[in-house]
Amino acid sequence: MTTIRQLRYAKYKVRVLHDRKFQSIKKLGGVYEEINPRGGFTKIEITIPDESMMAIGISICSDADCYDRKVGNQIALGRALKELNDRGHYPQLT
Repeated sequence: MTTIRQLRYAKYKVRVLHDRKFQSIKKLGGVYEEINPRGGFTKIEITIPDESMMAIGISICSDADCYDRKVGNQIALGRALKELNDRGHYPQLT
């Protein structure tokens, strides 16, 4: 299984974006914004070393499930690598 660390070591540019939902909580001092433990998404962009091709993979967490960064990374990375493979580019990892 290919990891983000292996891709970066092989000179691929890998960007990871995690986005979470917030919820308003009423407390004594007023209304506060806290991170909702459910829902969110992860987006991974992979740019090949010569910067001629970029692939994007996105994983969306259901509002019924608890958010997990590791699982989101695995799903989004797999989808981005599949997009690279579909375009005919197979990462050369050392």
